[in-house]
This record gives sequence, structure tokens and C-alpha cells, in this order.
Amino acid sequence: MLLETRRLYLDLVQNSDTSFFESLFSDRNVRKYYILRSDHSANIKLFAEYLVSVNNRQSGIECIIRLKNGMPVGLIGAELINRRTGDVVWNTAYAILPQYWNNGYATEALAAFTEHIKQYNIPMSVLDISDDNIASIKVAAKAGYKQNHRAILFDQDNPQLGFRCYYEKNLKSARDTYYSMAVQAFHAKDFRSAEAYFEKALQEAYEPGTPNTDAICYSNMGMACTSYGNFHKAYQCLKKAQSLGLDNPSIQRELQWLRVNQGIG
Repeated sequence: MLLETRRLYLDLVQNSDTSFFESLFSDRNVRKYYILRSDHSANIKLFAEYLVSVNNRQSGIECIIRLKNGMPVGLIGAELINRRTGDVVWNTAYAILPQYWNNGYATEALAAFTEHIKQYNIPMSVLDISDDNIASIKVAAKAGYKQNHRAILFDQDNPQLGFRCYYEKNLKSARDTYYSMAVQAFHAKDFRSAEAYFEKALQEAYEPGTPNTDAICYSNMGMACTSYGNFHKAYQCLKKAQSLGLDNPSIQRELQWLRVNQGIG
């Protein structure tokens, strides 16, 4: 089992799930919106094998949605794709057996699944939803996805889908994004940029339970400032980190160096 929610289990797809997929995709309403490749549509076993290979290659995560009694009711998964902008995002999709619609299972599964994939440090999850699929649009909204109004497409190979819209959810907060940029700049020895990004991170709201606290930002900004010679600001940042409860050997050594070599503090 990969995940457990209040009413559901999410299990990684197995080859033995082929019979469930045959049942799921025998319904025309499911087939209308969850588009299979032509070879997968002709041979559902190949589709199941493909999903298993995605899991094995770690190029995505593909799961069966089950009730707590073990009954399979749907499919949810995401694969890593490269956008034209060069960004890597999760391309996420789901389907529920029609007899289990209107029970909130898709929303419950999508919310839990989206929370789970945050740990992989990919910045965004994207859903591709037809504009007439009102039920799925509502599911996306309840799970915190927002429509990207600039990204609308018409798939000439699947005209039955009409216009398709992208619904996106950022998996990293603005603070996390700036912090990551700061760390990258630090590793590249661009210490002034690292300082600026740590400043920007501190201006963004902190989400409880996440690692990039004010104290961590101040501590690392102090190290960046020392590295390019802004010693007084380095001292202020490191002391601020201590005042916020972070007092580790690295901070102590840095403050000692500033006292001995720069006469600060």
C-alpha cells in the first residue's frame, strides 16, 4: 500500500490489475475523458504493463484506488514530463468507475496523492481536463488546483474532448522556491544572489511543518554574507538565527571567526 486516506487505499498498480482496467475502460464515459494510446486501447494488458513499468522505472507513480474493503474503484497516477519551458512537472490523471461517482472518492484520492508527491521536490502537478467535464473540474478545484487560463488546447486526434484546459497546483511554496534558488546560488559561489534569495524567502509566509524556517534562512544568509565579505550583516543574521532558537556548531564557529578575525561581536 502506498497511501491510506479516511476511506481509501492507494496501491501501486500490478499486472494482476488488468481485469479491473478492462472493467474501468469498458465504460464509454471513462474512455471519453481518460484517453488511452491506440495500442493500449486495443490491448488493456499492455496498458497495465505500461503502468507497472512506469512505477519500476520511477518515471511516475501509478495507483489503484481501493475502498477499505479492498474493492477497486479507480485509477490515479502521475508521470514526470518536460514542458516546452524546460520545467519538469507531474502530469496527473485519474478515473473512477461510474457506479462510484458522486461519493467524493476522486477528490479524496487526488488530494492525498497530490500531498504525497510534494516530497519529490517537483514544483507543480498538472491536470488536463476537458471543458465539458464539469465533475472533474469540481474535483480539481476541491483538491486545490487552479485553471491556467493561458493554456488551452484542442486535440485534433481526439475531437470528442472539445477544448482541454490545464489545472495546476504548485507543490512548493514561494518560500521553498526562493530558498532552493538561494542554495543553488550559494553552491555556484554567487553569494550576493544567495543573500538576495534568502531575503525573498523570508518575505514569504512560512508553512508550519516545512523545513525552511526563519532561523534556517537567517543562518544560511549569514554564511552567504560572510562568504563575500559583508561581515556585519553576517553577524546580525547569525545572531538572529540564535535568537530564534537555532544554535548549532556551524553558527558558533562562524561567530567565533567573526570575533577573532573581524573584531565583530
